[in-house]
Amino acid sequence: MAAGALVVLAAGCLPEASAEMAVIRGEGTAASADTASVYFNSGINDRSVSSLLAALSDIALKYPATKNVNLYLNSPGGSMEAGYVAYDFIRHYPLHINTIDAAATDSSATMIYCAAEDRYAAPLASFLLHPAAAAIAVNGYMKPDQAKQAFEDVERENLKFREIYKGCLKLAPEELTTLLSSESNRRRLGYDAAKDIGLITRAPDRLPRGTDRATYFVSDGGSR
Repeated sequence: MAAGALVVLAAGCLPEASAEMAVIRGEGTAASADTASVYFNSGINDRSVSSLLAALSDIALKYPATKNVNLYLNSPGGSMEAGYVAYDFIRHYPLHINTIDAAATDSSATMIYCAAEDRYAAPLASFLLHPAAAAIAVNGYMKPDQAKQAFEDVERENLKFREIYKGCLKLAPEELTTLLSSESNRRRLGYDAAKDIGLITRAPDRLPRGTDRATYFVSDGGSR
């Protein structure tokens, strides 16, 4: 990548984003941009997803001629709602996005990964597929209405997984139902297993690697 300036963006610069984000902008004109990269190293939450969407929006605005936006993911997952917002944003994004599992793409982060048609992964990367979970606030006991509400919440979140995975995984309907029915059916997938079920669609050596006119680094500042 051409030498450029390092810019650290905070909430004051991007009101909609409170997660940490740094940008390295290369030399050259926007019209000459070939690729741009975003490294997302964070849990899935409102702040980190806002920063991710801000980065992608910045690329589309300042580098509209970009042929490939490479989104590198390393995430333990987190909020289903925030993950779905990112998924829907990427599905309607005006530029071509490649998603890459850079190390581990787990739980709700897989929704973001599945938003792209061209999906890559590092050889030793992994994925975690499992059912959604619901937080329950109880004081030692669970009442019937609380149990019912928790079940409905989980079913609503699992519907997101189910609909997205239908177009992302080569699993029979009964296999998908089994996967999302119990934590005991969770799948930790390595490269080959993820490729076999259609999660990975492209070989690593086919990833377009041009000259990045801008590289974005998004982190929530925490640890996995």
